[in-house]
Amino acid sequence: MTPTPVEVRRDSVRSSGLDATVQLLNRVYPNRTRLVGRNRENGSLALSTAEVGTVGADRSRLQMHFEAATDPWRDLNAVWLIKGRLGIDEHALSAGDSFLYSIKEGMHFHSQPLELIVVRISQADVARAAARHYGVVPDELWPTQGRPISRAMNAHWQTLSGFARRTLASAPSVAENPLIAGQLVDYVASSMLAVFPNATMQLSHVPSPGTVGTATVRRAVAFVEANADRPITVEDIAAAAGTGARALQYAFRRTFDCTPREYLRRVRLERAHRDLQDAVPGETVADIALRWGFTSTGWFTRHYRETYGRSPGATLRDNT
Repeated sequence: MTPTPVEVRRDSVRSSGLDATVQLLNRVYPNRTRLVGRNRENGSLALSTAEVGTVGADRSRLQMHFEAATDPWRDLNAVWLIKGRLGIDEHALSAGDSFLYSIKEGMHFHSQPLELIVVRISQADVARAAARHYGVVPDELWPTQGRPISRAMNAHWQTLSGFARRTLASAPSVAENPLIAGQLVDYVASSMLAVFPNATMQLSHVPSPGTVGTATVRRAVAFVEANADRPITVEDIAAAAGTGARALQYAFRRTFDCTPREYLRRVRLERAHRDLQDAVPGETVADIALRWGFTSTGWFTRHYRETYGRSPGATLRDNT
């Protein structure tokens, strides 16, 4: 069964001049931007946006100097500065830097000609990731703005930003597959928790997840088996089983030596195996891999070979 595609929304806009640039930013983003200081230089802004569900990745090319202030941001936004310089409050960013905008206070920024990618996601998605990984959600995950916690994490955010932008901007996009769209949300949310300083990093005690019985695990497995073709999350599986996401993680580790997400991936790999055996003329390995949420044919081939002792191409050829 092929999942029903989801909409990947894209737009590409351009402005010329300071006033038009501010108007454009206010049209695209929900927080209000206004000019401050002395702004006399004209120039242009080219902005292309792409989003699926609650996650987006936008690319901006600014050809001017200007100074502005914004209202607080509603969603979490993290920038990767590709070229140029950007000042955000007291922080001076150079090419290669990453930065998470504050969601509690307005932002003052001054920019030179630059190019950047902004990855944005809802606070609710990141809170769900925090609950899944830590069992609790601090009252204020991000009371302030900040840079990545290390150079390695800054490099990771660059990789994530480029991947998210390419995935969403390409048309057609693999993110039209709801299984892949759900994975992208999880990837961005979990990475944001790992990359930028936040309250989960100061947790002194993580509550015990509690005990999960075999009947609960069986309910979780049955839900996965029945819904593997849908964009289900760990929270969905836990709710169907009648437990919490973190407790389910522990139970699956104990029972299957894997996480619920890894178990779901195993089930989808097995379904892809069946589809290869039953493929209709003209179907390719890439078609079937994508149907089950595997964006990388290389990854799919490697794990398929490890599981079934042969390549997916060999299975497909046996059927034709």
